[in-house]
Amino acid sequence: MLSTALELIKLYGIKLDNPYNRVSLGEKTEVIDHELFIKNIPDGLLFLMNQMEGKTKPNNPFKHTSTMIDLSRNQVFQVSYFKEVILKHALLGYDEIWLYMEDTYEIKEVPKFGYMRGRYTEKELNELVLFAEKLGVTLIPCIQTLGHLKSFLRWFSHKKYKDTVDVLKVGSNDVYELIDLMVKTMRRIFKTEKIHVGMDETFGLGFGNFYKENGFVPQKEIFMNHLIKVNEICLNHGYKDVYIWSDMFFRMGSKTESYYDLNISLDKEYMDRVPKNVGLVYWDYYNSNPELVTAMVQKHLDTNRKVIFASGTWMWTKLTYDKKKTDSTALVHIDVSLKLGIEEICFTQWQDDGAYCEYDSIYLGLYDVQNHIHQNQLNQSIYTKVTKHDYDKRVLVADFNNLGIIPINLLWDDLILGIYMNDCFGYDYKLIDPVIEAFDNYLNKLDENQIEGYVYQLAHLLRLKLKIRRDLLDYYQNKQPLKPLETLLTEFKEKNDSLINTLRINWLSQNKIYGLEVLESRLEVFRSRVTDLLILIKLYDKKEIKALDFLEFELTKEPYLSPKFTDTFYGTSVF
Repeated sequence: MLSTALELIKLYGIKLDNPYNRVSLGEKTEVIDHELFIKNIPDGLLFLMNQMEGKTKPNNPFKHTSTMIDLSRNQVFQVSYFKEVILKHALLGYDEIWLYMEDTYEIKEVPKFGYMRGRYTEKELNELVLFAEKLGVTLIPCIQTLGHLKSFLRWFSHKKYKDTVDVLKVGSNDVYELIDLMVKTMRRIFKTEKIHVGMDETFGLGFGNFYKENGFVPQKEIFMNHLIKVNEICLNHGYKDVYIWSDMFFRMGSKTESYYDLNISLDKEYMDRVPKNVGLVYWDYYNSNPELVTAMVQKHLDTNRKVIFASGTWMWTKLTYDKKKTDSTALVHIDVSLKLGIEEICFTQWQDDGAYCEYDSIYLGLYDVQNHIHQNQLNQSIYTKVTKHDYDKRVLVADFNNLGIIPINLLWDDLILGIYMNDCFGYDYKLIDPVIEAFDNYLNKLDENQIEGYVYQLAHLLRLKLKIRRDLLDYYQNKQPLKPLETLLTEFKEKNDSLINTLRINWLSQNKIYGLEVLESRLEVFRSRVTDLLILIKLYDKKEIKALDFLEFELTKEPYLSPKFTDTFYGTSVF
C-alpha cells in the first residue's frame, strides 16, 4: 500500500521515509501508539512530508480532495508527463484527479471521435490508471453527454447527432448509441464506480435540429428526459455514482440564464425526478462573497442530492497561475464547504481558449488551497520538495497578473487595430505610461535565467507592445515622423520569435503535438502585422497617405472584453 507509493516516489528523485512499523487505513490520518493510520495514501504522503519538516498537521476534513484537469482545449498531456503530474498531485494530498475529456479519448466504433485531437488510446489511459492506483490516486472519467461537443459535431458525417453547434440531439437513437459507447469505454478503462457526465452550459438546447423535428418542447422536459436516459445507461454499465454539473437547473429557471441568480427557487417536484444516485457538482470559480456562495450551496443541499463543490485554481485565460484570483475565491469556497458539511471539493484547472498557461505554475495554487484546508499548518518547504521551485519566486511569477492590465488580452491584441488597448487607454498615450512603469519594475525583479524566464519573455514582449502603442500615438498626434518606431517593431518581431520557440520547447516536453498549431498560428501572425505597420509608417512618412484611419476612429468603451483570441484580435467577422 503506502510502501509501494514510497518506492515509486523514489524513482522520481524524492526520498520520503516512513518511520512507523505499521500502517493501516483509518477514518483520518493520525498516529496512535506508534501506528500510522491514513485516510488514503496521498493524505498519508502529505502527513509524512509535513512531519519530516518538523510539523504535524490537523486532519483534512474532506472525504475527497480532488482536482480536475482539462484535456480538451488543445492540451493533451504526454503519458510520461502526466505521470509526473499525478505524482505531484499525490504528494500534495489529492486522492482523486478528474479527467475532463470532451472527445479526447478513443471510441473504436466511432473513428472520428477525437479525430486529430490527440485523443488518448485505451492503452494509454489504462497505463495512467494503473500508475495512479499505485499512488492511491483514483482517476475519474469526466465526459460530456449533451453539450460542449463542438469539436465532434463539426464533422458533416456527425450531422445525425447534432441539435445545435455544440449540443447533442436529445431523443435520437443515434445519440444514445453514441453515449452508450462513451460510457462503456470509460467503464472498461477506469477502476471506479463514479463518473461525471457533464451536461453544463447547454444553451439553445432543443432549438436547433431538435426543434425542426419535434417542434417546441420545454427545455426542462428535454433536459430531464435526457438525464434519466443517460443515468440508465450508466447504471447498465455498472456505475453507481453519476454526477452532472448543476448550472442548467438554475439557468433554465432564470430570466437572464444566470447560474448565480438567488431569486431562483428550484421546483421540488421537478428536482424529485432527478434519479437518487445522481449527484450535483456546483461549479463556482468567480464568487468571493461568502453570503452568496453559502446561499447557492444551501440551494443545492435542499435538493437532497449529494453535492460536490467545484472551485478553481485559476489558470484559464491566464499566461501563468493567478494566485490573487484563486485566493479571493477558492479560499472562501473551502470555508463555506466546511461550514455546510460538503464532503468533497474539487479544484478545476480549465484551459479555455487554448491551454496557453504554463502548467507547472498551477502547483502554487494546489499547495495554497491544501494549506488552507489544513488551517495553514503545512510547511512551505513541502512545495519546494515537490516542485523543485522556490515558493516566493513562484509568488513573484504569479504577480504577472497584477500589473494594471490583463496580460492575455494584451498579448492577443492586434498591433494595428489595438481593440483592447483602445478600450483601456483610448488615444491618450499618457495613460499607458504608468502601466509601462509597472512592467519595468516587475521585469527588474525577475531573473530571465531561472524559473521566471518564460514570464520574463512574456513581460518583455508585452512591455514592448505597450511602448509601440504609446509612441505611435505620441508621434502621430504631435505630427512627428513615425520612423523611430521601426527599431521597436524589429525588436518586437525578434522577441515574438523567441517566445514562439520557448512555447514550442515547453509544449513538446509536456504535451502531444496536437494543439500547438493553434497557439503558434496566433503568435506567428504578429510577424505579418509588424510588416503591415512598417509599410503604413513608410507610406505616412512619405505623405503618400494623409492619415492613419485606425487612429482616427471614434472609440466607445465596453464594460467587458473577452480574453478569447477571436474576440480580441479580429476587428472583422471571421465566422
